Amino acid sequence: MAVTSFAVRTLTKADSGAILTLARTLDDWFNEEGLKHMEQDLESHGGFVATSGDRVVGFITFRPIDRVSADLSWLGVAREYHRMGLGRWLLQRLADRLRGDGFKALEVSTVADSLDYEPYARTRAFYRALGFKDLRVDRGFFFDGNERYDRLVMKLGLPGEGPA
Repeated sequence: MAVTSFAVRTLTKADSGAILTLARTLDDWFNEEGLKHMEQDLESHGGFVATSGDRVVGFITFRPIDRVSADLSWLGVAREYHRMGLGRWLLQRLADRLRGDGFKALEVSTVADSLDYEPYARTRAFYRALGFKDLRVDRGFFFDGNERYDRLVMKLGLPGEGPA
């Protein structure tokens, strides 16, 4: 079922509080350390928010890496909107924006396959289904205070049409 009861608009600094509130409800993906980084990133990263009424129900942020590649820094969708097409729609909107600005590739980092954790298995499957290809694994990149986890960097080419 596709999401139809939402609007997508450009992210503003005034959205930071609502984005962080939503991200706190997505604790399978965002821990306290990640939320601190997200809060800092929201000061300078661009992106989009999806709203239903006056509530933020999804967000996607990015930052340029160089003149041809950008980094998808954060993506989150309210649990009740999972598997309804909102994440795909936000990614399509970002890809269109980046393509229009002359970018040729979008990269994203997530926890690698070496961690057997179902929420991140779904995250990797989502990106792969939208055309992202595995680029590299950075061993021991993430640290949660107890353990180190590998990071998977994935890449999506942006020429022509965006994610399916």
